[in-house]
Amino acid sequence: MLSGLWSVASAQSALSQQEPSWAASIGALSGAASVEGGAVVLGAERQVYRIGAAGQVQWQAPLGDIGRAFPLVRPDGSLLVAAYDDRLYALSAAGQPLWNTRLDGDIFASPALLPDGSAVVATAGGSLYRIGASGEVLWRQPLGAPSYSSPAVGQGGQIYLGSQTGKVFAFDQAGNALWTFQAGRSVFSSPALDAAGNLYFGSADRHLYSLTPQGQLRWKQALTGFVNASPIVTAREQVVVGSFGGELNAYRLDGTPAWSYPAGAAITVAATELWNGDLLVGDLSGVLHRVSAAGQAVSRQDLGERMDTPVTVADDGTWLLVVDGQLRAYAGGWPQAAGPWSSFRNTPQGWGRTLTETEQTALLIRRRQTAASLEAVQAMPPTPAPADPVPAPVLPELAGRPDLPAPSGTGIGQPRLIGGRVHLPLPALAAAYGLELRPLTGQPEQPAQAELVQGEQRWSVPAVLVGGVPYASIGDLGRQTGARIITSAQGLQVEWAGQTQFWPLDWVDLYANPLPRPF
Repeated sequence: MLSGLWSVASAQSALSQQEPSWAASIGALSGAASVEGGAVVLGAERQVYRIGAAGQVQWQAPLGDIGRAFPLVRPDGSLLVAAYDDRLYALSAAGQPLWNTRLDGDIFASPALLPDGSAVVATAGGSLYRIGASGEVLWRQPLGAPSYSSPAVGQGGQIYLGSQTGKVFAFDQAGNALWTFQAGRSVFSSPALDAAGNLYFGSADRHLYSLTPQGQLRWKQALTGFVNASPIVTAREQVVVGSFGGELNAYRLDGTPAWSYPAGAAITVAATELWNGDLLVGDLSGVLHRVSAAGQAVSRQDLGERMDTPVTVADDGTWLLVVDGQLRAYAGGWPQAAGPWSSFRNTPQGWGRTLTETEQTALLIRRRQTAASLEAVQAMPPTPAPADPVPAPVLPELAGRPDLPAPSGTGIGQPRLIGGRVHLPLPALAAAYGLELRPLTGQPEQPAQAELVQGEQRWSVPAVLVGGVPYASIGDLGRQTGARIITSAQGLQVEWAGQTQFWPLDWVDLYANPLPRPF
């Protein structure tokens, strides 16, 4: 699991209140596929990157062109990556080329994985291919028009996808056509499947459709704009989809409306459902929305650049966002929900198919383990104040200050939430680790720099003054030489210059009682 700047805090707060654990500036184009301890993403320089747990580039491999398709991570860790040079590439888990197969047009849509290790992929040349595990073309079926709809594979191996003529196709694993359905306009959206095998997809005719596995119309619902986004099917049995009309809409599986959330800008990507039922989705104005399972706003964070790739949520609780040419990781949040189709391509690895019972069971075990500490925090009663609090040690030049933070029962000092970020009081930090705290540079209520000194060692830390007390965020502290901060359900483990202290923390109380942003 990534050791980020926060973990359990996300059980009570929104992503907008956190800083990323790391950000890799690689000019990313595609969504991020989750791999063990990191991510895979396509970059703007005709490269595919493997990013490690601390944001470092572990390897990069060249492609013949750029690509937008979501990479696919096979169970053995190898990758399938599509590009605009008409080729599907296979790479080993170490980034070594295995094979590449040329098809009949650019590959915009992500491939989907079949249980036997083969994959199906659609092209702008108007074909659907099934490619064997070693790169051989098993069959090709013409679609009559370009397809930018990523195929979805059902439990029985049925393959579904849309095309620019508005036709939705169904094939069996041998490539035999099963049926077609005609929507009013093009189907850019990729189908999602529920537990019964019913399909859900959007169309440029401003409707969300549901079909039976046999291709019969179950229902359709009019939306306020084109539907390029792919729907998801949540663990709470709702179909959720965004549109160019600037709304995120939810319907029950029978097609009756559940709720509508006004995002205010076009949504072109699939939402992602979290274990606690919240939904994450970005819009084209650059705002990341977190919406509750009932359709209420939890947070809105302006990230500065359009979000046209979905948020990937790994089984270990890492949230991966591609924004402004960066891959950003937030560690320690809720994992993805275990619904029938809780995200784009259904799994963080981008498989694009319904899971087997064995796969679903393994997934539930992993995600429950990740969610356990967060659920425990939500269930914890408020911590009563100690009867006889022990005064926190302070430096001589700060002694007698009535506005110092209230000490905790440990005698170390109390972390606080300031401007959405967890901060430690620098006087208490200095006292706990035997550091000298030099006077801050800067003006009251303005950004400042604090200097911590121990012998010949010096650390300059960005600080804020709240009520005259200097605080530094755990993010800024964790980036100092010789420092490391690890979060847990019980608090913060802070390592500094060879010493380790544990700061007990009630996360619920922390987020319920924030300090005001000082500037």
